[in-house]
Amino acid sequence: MKNTIFLIDFFVCVISNSFSQTVSINKIDKPLQEVITSIEQQTSYRVLFNAKKINTSAKITIDVKNVPLKEALDIITKKLEINYIIREKQIVFVDKKPVIQSRQISGIVKSNSDNTGIPNATILIKGTKKGAITDFDGKFTYLIKDDNINNVILEISYLGYQTKEIAVGTKSYFDITLEEGATSLDEIVITSSYGTAKLKEEVVGSIATVKAKDLGLEQPVISIDELLEGQVAGVSIQISSQLGEPVKIDIRGQGSITPLNSNIVGTSTQPLIIIDGIILSEEIGLDGNNFFDVGSGNLSENILNPLAKIGIDDIESFNILKDAAAVGLYGADAANGVIIITTKKGRKGKLSFTASNQIGVTTAFNGLKYLNGEQYQTVINEYNTNSGNLQNVQPWNGVNTDWFDLLNTTGLFSRVNFSASGGVKNSTYRASLGYQKTAEAQINNSFEKINASFSYRYNKDKFDASIVFSPSLALKKDPNKLYSFALPPTIPVRDENGNYTRFDTFGNPLAVANQNISDATTVAFLTSLQANYTFSDRLKFSTLFGLDYSDKDEDRYFSGLNGSGDFGTDNDSPFFRDPTDSFGLVKGRRMLRNRDTRRWNWNASLAYNNTFGKNHMIDGILGIEARKEKVNFGYAMGRGFDNESVPQPVENAFEQDYQNDISESAGRSLFSQLNYNYKKKYFFLVNFRIDQSSAFGDDRNTAYNGGIGASWNISSESFLKDSEFVDFLRARISYGTTGNSRIGSYRALGLYTSNFNGYNGLDYANLTSAPNPNLTWETNKKFNVGFDFNFLKRFKFTTDFFRDEIIDQIVSRDVIVESGFTNAQINGAEMYNQGFEFALNTTIIDKKNISWNSSFNITTIRNEVTSLVGLGSDFSTAEVARAQTVGYATSTIWGFDFIGIDPATGRELFNVNNQIYDGSQVRTLFGPSDWKPIGDSQADFFGGFNNTFQYKNLTLNVMMSFTYGADIMIDRVLFDNYRVLSNRNISVNIFEDAWFNQGDEAIHPIIINDNPLISNSTKYLFDTSHIKLRSVSLSYNMPVKKLKIPLNSLSFTLNGSNLFYWFKNKSPKGKNGVAEFRNQYPESRTFTLGINTTF
Repeated sequence: MKNTIFLIDFFVCVISNSFSQTVSINKIDKPLQEVITSIEQQTSYRVLFNAKKINTSAKITIDVKNVPLKEALDIITKKLEINYIIREKQIVFVDKKPVIQSRQISGIVKSNSDNTGIPNATILIKGTKKGAITDFDGKFTYLIKDDNINNVILEISYLGYQTKEIAVGTKSYFDITLEEGATSLDEIVITSSYGTAKLKEEVVGSIATVKAKDLGLEQPVISIDELLEGQVAGVSIQISSQLGEPVKIDIRGQGSITPLNSNIVGTSTQPLIIIDGIILSEEIGLDGNNFFDVGSGNLSENILNPLAKIGIDDIESFNILKDAAAVGLYGADAANGVIIITTKKGRKGKLSFTASNQIGVTTAFNGLKYLNGEQYQTVINEYNTNSGNLQNVQPWNGVNTDWFDLLNTTGLFSRVNFSASGGVKNSTYRASLGYQKTAEAQINNSFEKINASFSYRYNKDKFDASIVFSPSLALKKDPNKLYSFALPPTIPVRDENGNYTRFDTFGNPLAVANQNISDATTVAFLTSLQANYTFSDRLKFSTLFGLDYSDKDEDRYFSGLNGSGDFGTDNDSPFFRDPTDSFGLVKGRRMLRNRDTRRWNWNASLAYNNTFGKNHMIDGILGIEARKEKVNFGYAMGRGFDNESVPQPVENAFEQDYQNDISESAGRSLFSQLNYNYKKKYFFLVNFRIDQSSAFGDDRNTAYNGGIGASWNISSESFLKDSEFVDFLRARISYGTTGNSRIGSYRALGLYTSNFNGYNGLDYANLTSAPNPNLTWETNKKFNVGFDFNFLKRFKFTTDFFRDEIIDQIVSRDVIVESGFTNAQINGAEMYNQGFEFALNTTIIDKKNISWNSSFNITTIRNEVTSLVGLGSDFSTAEVARAQTVGYATSTIWGFDFIGIDPATGRELFNVNNQIYDGSQVRTLFGPSDWKPIGDSQADFFGGFNNTFQYKNLTLNVMMSFTYGADIMIDRVLFDNYRVLSNRNISVNIFEDAWFNQGDEAIHPIIINDNPLISNSTKYLFDTSHIKLRSVSLSYNMPVKKLKIPLNSLSFTLNGSNLFYWFKNKSPKGKNGVAEFRNQYPESRTFTLGINTTF
């Protein structure tokens, strides 16, 4: 007890002695360090502190005189908001330790698309690395420790979704929904099909990423590429009015010269398309137009768009690679750009289902207006009178058959899709089944398909493997290209006996629709197998095998019951007419075709990444690839059957013809790429690829291509880092070479075609193109410079200048007859494409219940041929006004200047070399060498404009596209080729605009048989500049949770597609203009109602 009392007295004395010391301090706005020095000088204490926590430079004002040390210390620490501790002869300044609060929070993170939980989503305390990860069901629990919990901000993120921030406040439970679509620079960009991906801020090349859901999937398209129209800067989309045909895609202009005179298929101008690592086979026509173009092109093969095999609802995203830095990994196949398509995959979480259904109606519009019966007879009589055939002049028979109205009805559209997806600890899966039928307004014009998809991925430790399998079945019914809306209106549908009226060559259209067959059935599948092994955080091995298989059978039957089964009188003609038959009928014909395509590709690669120090980061890939494609073609034709009521086997025909062909190509490659960045400000890229192809000779079959690129994230520099205006600013530049080897099979060796049932029934083969062992690769030199600029948290702007120089282009040239060939392929042309791209995305309104997002893009491209070997120009022989001429674009339209109709004679007048000539003189005196540029089918600029408005649960989406300055040459047979009047109708324009009497101010010439018409003239040239209202959709998302509906989501969508065109040159009232003339079939306007649900 005494000892205890002694110790207490001792410490009290010490403390009392400490605090009994006095100090005088007079410091006005001085650093704390000076105050500390003053205390140490006046007392026996030493002042200690942690320099990382106590700022001794902090200014303080204190004025005390002879006050106890404790009082002075209290004043100092109060003003600086710190504490102090006295230990023996030491004063220790310490920071104030807050009172730590804690609260346990929990909740669930869900996807806005299907309202299901998102596993492995990250919940972080903003500004820290502390937080939690959601479990398999998307749920989480976390204990927050903070001195001010109510002000804590949670940051919730997951790959492919927009990051969300939520204030904790006083809540303990959180129901969080993430919107699909990564934000800003956190967006992951797929940079190749070899498994490489980058954050957007790290991408050096020019790559456009488009999520499928942003393309308007509710539109009633057959293939997903149709939805790219007007969506991406630099990408031109030309959609055929015929169902299921390939979409012409030009990325930064046409990448190769199109043959004009040759029967040889030219180098592909389409981009390389890759789906889940599978290189798609491009379905193109055969060499030798006569092979599949039996009968003047009317019976050509039904070419199928390869992307029609894929279900619209199975697509996840597009990545469009444009410049050398982006496409360099693909070397000799990337001259026309690369499109990488990723399909939807399963993700970890509970099994979820998605079901959707769309139905709609289709009507025809922009259809040609033809002469009615009375007008037609008037024109016929005028023709016979002027031509001296007065015996053929006759009164109108009172028949007025509107073939267009009879052959068009209301079409129907339907699409159904069902999918299931989910995943457990080490695996994910997704399966889907879809059905779609598009029946256009024209009778028997339809496309029907069933598609399925299955994907599975297994991942454990360092190994993961995946499989994708997508089978499909497609049936295309063609309205038969021999059937026409343009038959004479004076022919009745049926005769006096109630039978279809016979009509030579084309056949009665209604009879054709009911008695003929024109079907193409395609069975296909895509599959890929991929495996990856991660040796370490730095090294990964990947391998992939892809297969594209399709088998197409085409059946065309022209019944002997109608005129389409008739043939010509020349026995050598495919239209053979039996002269002993009083009707000249051989009782029909049938053509069968088969195209069997098998293409596989395999690659293996090593990917490496490393960080040196804090600021130097590298990653790269080294790989090999092999590929092979084989296409078997078969053709059989029979003419003349005993039974004309039903289709008969070809072997039962009076005449039979069989042909076949095999197209085969193979290649192998070595590819590599190295990326380096310093401080995530300066990025550098170099890639290199070696390709070998069977298309070329042994000493010319290897191509070396590569590229370099750099980018500078200017906004990361100190002078912009804290800018409130600039969010992101980057400059990019790249240069490199690519090639184009997609020219068909073994071209350097020459081409042969095999035939059956030849002379004396023998099989034979004939040469179609001379061998050329010096034939080599086309090369595309690509240069690009671009800027990306995001500002004010609302605007994202991208612009690029590009120039592609294409050399050693493969063209066909005529050779001397003595060689035994008609033509050979050589590297004989050079040209360039250059232009600008601009794209702007903006968030105009972003409020809790209302938003407005808008996007705009525009592209301008110039093309010019700079060299042609062997010829100064290469003119078309078919009077389609095409030519390849140095100094002009490949899209230039050539011909003569039409200046009007001579009021005195009714003859056409032309300006040739500043002299006036009529049509007869032009036909006699001038040829292609006298043609001049009269138009250009390449637009001066094109682009798109999209707007999305959202108010609470309602969303309105409006999509538009536009083109300006593109010309089109219209077939003169629609206008004033009076010689065809005996078996077809022509445009209604002729009735009011033709020359009838001396002095008439007319547009079309005198109606007479000896008037030579000049088809390639400005008379038939039209400006196609227009704005197109592509799609308008209105959707409503049901508040299923509020209404207690047992579904994760439920939405309804109304859509109108291909709604309207505003042409620069409007069609005259009641007449035809460019809107009506430019398509083979009328266009289709479709309205649909759709429902989509997840559960």
